[in-house]
Formats: sequence, C-alpha cells, structure tokens
Amino acid sequence: MRAASAAIVASLCATRPPLLPRARKASATLSTREPLLERRNRLLAELADVNRAIEADASATQLLENEAAQQGEQDLPIALGSRTSAFEPSFGYLSRSAGVYTDDLSADGVNLPSSAFDLAVKNFRRELAEMLRALNGTDSCRNEDDCTPEALALREKLSALVLDNDRVWERERKREAAGGKVSAPLVLLGPYYFLCWCLDVFFDGRPLARFWFLETVARMPYFSYVSMLHLYESLGWWRRSAETKRVHFAEEWNEFHHLLTMEALGGDQRWRDRFLAQHAAIVYYWLLVGLWLLSPTLAYNFSELIEAHAVDTYGEFVDENRDALAALPAPRVSRLYWAGPDLFLFDEFQTARARGSRRVQCATLLDVFINIRDDEAEHVATMAACQDPNVVVAAPRVEAALIASVAIGAIALTVLGAPESVGEVADVAGSIDMAELGAEATVGIGALVGLFEGAAEAVADVVEFFVERLRRRPFE
Repeated sequence: MRAASAAIVASLCATRPPLLPRARKASATLSTREPLLERRNRLLAELADVNRAIEADASATQLLENEAAQQGEQDLPIALGSRTSAFEPSFGYLSRSAGVYTDDLSADGVNLPSSAFDLAVKNFRRELAEMLRALNGTDSCRNEDDCTPEALALREKLSALVLDNDRVWERERKREAAGGKVSAPLVLLGPYYFLCWCLDVFFDGRPLARFWFLETVARMPYFSYVSMLHLYESLGWWRRSAETKRVHFAEEWNEFHHLLTMEALGGDQRWRDRFLAQHAAIVYYWLLVGLWLLSPTLAYNFSELIEAHAVDTYGEFVDENRDALAALPAPRVSRLYWAGPDLFLFDEFQTARARGSRRVQCATLLDVFINIRDDEAEHVATMAACQDPNVVVAAPRVEAALIASVAIGAIALTVLGAPESVGEVADVAGSIDMAELGAEATVGIGALVGLFEGAAEAVADVVEFFVERLRRRPFE
C-alpha cells in the first residue's frame, strides 16, 4: 500500500509542469511569509497580555496608594478635591439608589433583582420624593458623604467646568470641511439636528448633566441592534451577523462605563434630567427598532452621525477644560474599566484597529475624557464599517425622487385645481406597480432600488396625468 502511494505521488510530480522562475520565487515568498505572519500575531497577543498584566499591577498599586493616603500613611501634599486627595468622585444618584455592578451585593445581601412590580414601587417612592424636592426648589446635601469638605471642594470644581455650544458646531464644520463629513439623507439629518438642538438648549451651562443624558441615550442603539439580530436569528431570517452581536454588546458595555463615569461626577443629580433621559431612551430604542426594520444601514448611519457629534463635543470639552481636568481625580469605576486587568470587551468594539493596539492612561479626569473622546471615534469607525455603501448612496436619490414627486403634485394641484373625481386619482395610482415595489422592499438594497424605481414611475404617471388633463381643459 505504501509503495502504491509512493508511485502515485511520483507520477503526479513527474507530470506536473516545472514552475517558472518568477512563479517559483513568488511561491517561496508566500511559504516564508505565512509563518512570519503567524509569529507576528502570536507576539502581538503575548504583548497584549503583558500590557494587561502591567496595567493591572499599576491599577492595584494606585488603589493601595489611595488607601494609604486615606489612612494618613503617606506624607504627600494633599489638596481638597484634587487628584492628590484620597477622595474620589462618587456622586451618582442612581449608583447609590439602584446600585452598580462593581458592588458585589446589594444592601439586602443579594445580587438578583426582585419582581418588576416591587422594583417599580420602590423607584416610584424614591423618585416621588425627588420630584417634590425639585418642585420645591430645595437643593441640599442628601448624603453625608456629599457634604464633607473634600466632597464640596470637588463638586465646586466640577461645577466650574464649561462647554461652549458654538465652538462645538464650529469644530463639526471644520471636521466636515476637512473631509470628515458623515453623509446622510435628510430623513436622518432632521432628527439629528433636532436632538442636538435639544441638548444645546436643555443643558446649556451644564456639561456633565448633558454628557450623562447623552450617554443614557447612546446605549440604546446597540441594545436595539442586538435585539433585532437576535429576532432575525430566532425567526430564521438571517444568521450571518452573529458575531456582530458581540461587537454591539462591547459597544454598549463601553457606553455603559461612560454613563457610570458621568454618574460618579454627579451628572444625574436632578430629577428632571433623570426623567427626561430615561423616557427619551425608551422612545429612542423603539424608533431605532423601527428604523432597523426598514433599513439596518440607515440605522447605523444615524448612529454614526450621533457618535461623530459626540467626538466633537468631548474634544471641545477637553480643550476648554484641559488644566482643570488634569488636576481632578478619575472615578474608581473609570479606572476599573480603562486600566483594569480584563480588557477583552474594550478591544472587542474597536474593529478599525488591531486587538490590543490601544492602551490608555486613567489617572485624572483629563485622561478619562480623552479616553471617552477616542472611544467615540472608534464607534464612528465601527458604525461606518457596518453600513452597506450602496444603500448610503441610494438613499439621497430615493429621497430626491419622493420630494420631487410631492413638489410636482403640489404645483400641479395649485395650477390646475383638484381632480373632479376620486376615480381619476385612482386610475393614476392603479398604474403604479405597488406589488412589485413591495416585494422588492423586503430585501436590503433591493428595497431602496425598488423604492427609487417606484417613485420615478409615480412621478412620470403624475406628470402624464396632469399633462393629459391640461390638454383636455387648459386652465379652467
């Protein structure tokens, strides 16, 4: 048997034409490149593990130093409400009332929620008292830890942070002029500008509350995307994007820590802000679910718009408050996320770069907001990568066709008057092949192409109808 196999191999080698010198050289290059690529990937993975170990050790050392400073075991110059102080920002209302995952157990000694009815009743009682306090205009320390000299000094410095809305828009215009404009149809630009206007008006002069509201809402897109992908898989419609769910979860996990950071800085202190943010998040979730049903690419396109604006907003905030942020300490939850021992999910959402290639510092608030700004830029790149470019190009054409059809109809009705009977309009509408249009609208890019073709046919039919009517009865 072994001899027969050797004979077959020998015959194949004998009948195989000899490689040309150039082909032989290319084959040799490929054969030597593959082990080099494998070695590089292995070394990068090992380097990432070493970096994580170093950063975990540094984080543990920092925590020990803070504890030592708190116990008076360090002889350091300590300024109240500064990064040299043992006190760190932890002013989150929701973190204290509803808890956070960094706390192993709740006050009752359990780590599972009770029934929805029980939680709703407790939250209503808690928020009712806060609503009455807000209506009465009382704003006093409700927690002893927030009334200490250190806490008051830190809160005063946090309240002095500023954000100029006009400069944010100027930064966005410069980005667009430099080639960083996010192309989007008007159906997305309208809600985008409305949302930005609301942020500018409702949170003018309160950047931390603005950021907390923004991060509360910013988690919803990724939750809606995972929900829809899961639904499509369950229905057996689409199962090719299973890995995308992991990326979206990592994005939501990243935005969640942005939110916890803003809570620690006191961004959720006002009852009005919490009420608006939580209800807006629910509405935003369902709007994105509906947009995803129509076109996943347009849903990603809208998220790209929002994330790009977040990059501009955080970038301007960093530039305006650089010195003040550099003198303030980073919250504990921020250090655990950006400088903790496990950075798997941190690497997971950054699809535009090699895994483990981005490692950051997290000692001061300046580090924190630089990290958040750069995180948002990574979200922009990921959202852009998720889109089908054909849909993005086709959407403005479809929009233009629909606007043109509405404009032509309005002008014709103004000049010629309304049709005499519903039958005339029905004849025109019946000439449009809506069945074919609806069938094409059930699949990805075919939906937009079919919509564009249907709109073009509709425009032609409307024009033909009114031309014929004008021919029969000119300007009656």
